[in-house]
Amino acid sequence: MPKEPVWSRAGALRAPALCLAALLAAASAAGSPAFPGEAASPAPRPAPAPLRTRNVILITADGLRIQELFTGMDPVVSEREKHSGISDLERARRLYWRPSAAERREALMPFFWKTLAPRGIVLGNKEKGSHVTMRNPHLFSYPGYAEILTGQFQPDVISNDAVRYPHRTVLEFVRDKLRLPFTGVAFIGGWDVFRSAAASREGAYFVNAGEDDPVPAPYATPRLEYLSAVQAEILALWEGSRVDTVTFEIGLEYLKKYRPRALYLAFGDTDEWAHARRYDRLLDQIRIFDAHLSRLWETLERLPDYRGRTTLILTTDHGRGVTPKDWIDHGEGVTGSEDIWIAVIGPDTPDRGELGPYPTVHQADVAATLLRLLGLDDREFNAQAGPPIPAALGLPEPSAAVEPLRPSGATDGSRAAGAGR
Repeated sequence: MPKEPVWSRAGALRAPALCLAALLAAASAAGSPAFPGEAASPAPRPAPAPLRTRNVILITADGLRIQELFTGMDPVVSEREKHSGISDLERARRLYWRPSAAERREALMPFFWKTLAPRGIVLGNKEKGSHVTMRNPHLFSYPGYAEILTGQFQPDVISNDAVRYPHRTVLEFVRDKLRLPFTGVAFIGGWDVFRSAAASREGAYFVNAGEDDPVPAPYATPRLEYLSAVQAEILALWEGSRVDTVTFEIGLEYLKKYRPRALYLAFGDTDEWAHARRYDRLLDQIRIFDAHLSRLWETLERLPDYRGRTTLILTTDHGRGVTPKDWIDHGEGVTGSEDIWIAVIGPDTPDRGELGPYPTVHQADVAATLLRLLGLDDREFNAQAGPPIPAALGLPEPSAAVEPLRPSGATDGSRAAGAGR
């Protein structure tokens, strides 16, 4: 009996099997059930685009109000010299007064508004429906910095006393997870309390803060030695503080020498001049702050390790009062103290500029945003921390949430421990 051709039986069986396999594969790829009644498997999510951010620089300007940031020279505060403390109103108006809020803010902070803001996002302009606020109810410095650094309101931080708390900070986590050297993470600030606030343990990473904190000899370049010596000869307004220009120069020299992956520059003179009721000096100091941002940006653009690979996160620890009498103050019971702002500029943040309307963002969201930009897991850092800011990462905006108004209360007396901060 002649053999049956192989193709007549095997081929007849193989063809339907191949067709069935193709159908199953197509159904699986589409996320559809292969057979009626079978549960659909979710389609795989596309992999996120690789982040270009390699370095993050966090910058705070203590007590810098949304009024000055978004509208420049405030007509309410500057109207009467008795309440503003302006010594030469003609000079102040010549330098900073313009017909519109947009012109005034550019006169006050030209680099920020013309160069930085268009390259990222700016949140906090309540007139445009964007609100940034705090989780902590105290509305003064140490609780604000603790919230920024730990990602949540810390109930035990209730004064400006120089106390080290056991809460791990985001900068400690960055150094540990990225296995960076001691100099790979740095906190350089003007207030001596930052030595306690920077980390849960001493020596976690490089910290330099306050007028009597010279850079240790093993880390000092000739310029850092000079700045360490001269800082004690330049008197700040309050004890325990260092003028911002010295803080900035130390930070800039440190950046050039050690190339940290995470750097925090914390400035304080914007708060000091307000507490001194010198609105003209406050405006001058904000202009100096803007000039510091310009020099920092120019330096980053010159250094291959930082150019196109660095994100700036700028914010403040608290707001201030909004009337001619209380603009110098802040704390519970001082309306306006809860209003702050955040700006994020970097290669992974869309060029959207000033945003609004936008759902409420909190001070506690800074830590997670910083970590995500460095490719780290914010949930591993602190499961109770605020979420990353979606706009800073080019993610869809969350549904708007209404933030309840804070009840008014008595001004917090503990602010006296920190020279009004």
